[in-house]
Amino acid sequence: MSRPLPVWHWVGAIISFLLLLVSAATASSGAGSGLLRYRGEYTYGHEVRSFCPAINSQCYWVDAASSKAVRAALGELAAIPGAEPYRAVCVVIEGRIDRESKRDGFAADYDGLILITRVFGRCNETDIVTQGDLQHHRWILHSVDDKPVGSGAMNDLLPELDFGQLMTVTGNTGCNRFSGRAILRDDFFRIAPLASTHRLCAPPRNELEVTLLQVLGNESRIIIGDDRQLVLDAGHTKLRFRLSDWKK
Repeated sequence: MSRPLPVWHWVGAIISFLLLLVSAATASSGAGSGLLRYRGEYTYGHEVRSFCPAINSQCYWVDAASSKAVRAALGELAAIPGAEPYRAVCVVIEGRIDRESKRDGFAADYDGLILITRVFGRCNETDIVTQGDLQHHRWILHSVDDKPVGSGAMNDLLPELDFGQLMTVTGNTGCNRFSGRAILRDDFFRIAPLASTHRLCAPPRNELEVTLLQVLGNESRIIIGDDRQLVLDAGHTKLRFRLSDWKK
């Protein structure tokens, strides 16, 4: 007959669950005030200076407060030889959307302003991952250091990453649940704060869990390839996830 789990185990599980809730709330309240990366269409001309992010159907007037260097870089990207006037070009930028400030002139016809602080390049010329590339997508762990992770050994529960609004992320390690906020810095990724439940895991799930939490909680290089697989390369460990969105 199996023995009941000690009280400290249940107390730890309850505390961990509360940490998950606090972590998600922190991510929701703090993510909207910072700079975000966007992939979208930039249009430049005599009467238009707009950017339309791919993550929604809105378009924004480029704020005049964007630096001269940023505006020059955007102008160079939009200047495609032989292209028709006012042709939109797909670019990756970093900036802050402002829907509240008063807008005059041509800007009044748009959904808001966008202050662009950094230009990464045309969409087909940069591997930089944006929030929009991750948001509302779910990835299932496929391999660790190019060694496939089999569902049989994991009792059909494969580790996953599920990105929500404002870069909140939830998932599981194949045993425990975790949550936090996804942070992008240049081509690096990490989850912070990273909160996890504390259920006891049997091999091989416990070894995999240690590896996953170590990589996710620290910066690793992030790439999304043409095959839509997400790769986190921490140097000593490489995690590869395959896209597996929830079916509607």
